[in-house]
Amino acid sequence: MKEKIQSALVNLEPQLKRVSKLIQDAENDGIYSSENPEEMYLRGMFYQIQGKLNDARRLIRFTVAPVLKEGVLHKRSDGRYGLQDGTYFSSSGYIEYLLTEPGEDARWVSSRIEHNGEDYFIVGRKELPLQGLRVRIKEIPLWD
Repeated sequence: MKEKIQSALVNLEPQLKRVSKLIQDAENDGIYSSENPEEMYLRGMFYQIQGKLNDARRLIRFTVAPVLKEGVLHKRSDGRYGLQDGTYFSSSGYIEYLLTEPGEDARWVSSRIEHNGEDYFIVGRKELPLQGLRVRIKEIPLWD
């Protein structure tokens, strides 16, 4: 069943892209009359929909992307966190980490790495120590 869902998502992504592009083309072509409240309503709704379609496309890409590397983070001499093979993370870098909390099932969580002026942290989990954290890197396709 998981494979069927992933396959359906892969097939859906180009359709989401097509609709998003239609919305962008309409905006670029200036088809909306600022004097028509209904057209301004549609313009605003389409804009919101386009954002959510792009969010869905991004999530699909992250979900089905193959894992390139997996390992345990360690703090390097330059202050960045990296893997044993020399791969390192810096601000705004995409990362997936293995969340293991007492009483809960372990699961991979997607996030970003940021720096607060003193050290790096995972967005949404500032208290989570990076040293020794199991992480993975996926091959995310370029946005088109």
